[in-house]
Amino acid sequence: MNPILRILEKTDGSVTTIIEALTGERAEIRTIEQRVIEADRHQASVLGISEGEEVNYRVVEIVSGGKLFAIATSVTPLKRLDERFREDLMRADMPIGKIIRKHRLEVRREILWSRIENRERLGKCLVRNYNIIHRGEVLINITEVFPVEVYEQFRW
Repeated sequence: MNPILRILEKTDGSVTTIIEALTGERAEIRTIEQRVIEADRHQASVLGISEGEEVNYRVVEIVSGGKLFAIATSVTPLKRLDERFREDLMRADMPIGKIIRKHRLEVRREILWSRIENRERLGKCLVRNYNIIHRGEVLINITEVFPVEVYEQFRW
């Protein structure tokens, strides 16, 4: 696997910042979908909440230099957000890492799994899933998809 993809697979830092460092350009967040939903059984289990509780469901693309570098899907239990954080998250088009920094939250990322998958329209992709933990609870669960082809231009 490309060394850049290995870094993305293992990092517990901001993916947006890594993409900006790679491209030398600002990474743009494009919201594809965002809505409040009721947690299904799987989401409730991952988030440590009850089935049916409200979560923010958000799908964004991370684009830099006109190229798609990642798609991120997140679920966030609304009951764990203070009002200002919730407003920034719902406003969309702002990376989660920047929202966390803006609100000065102390968090850690816990990578749950990663694998290579073939995705329709994207081809071969690195896919990973992780939790952002705050005060011992899952604040956000994120699944990121990185199209392998776009990273092949970066060689060591």
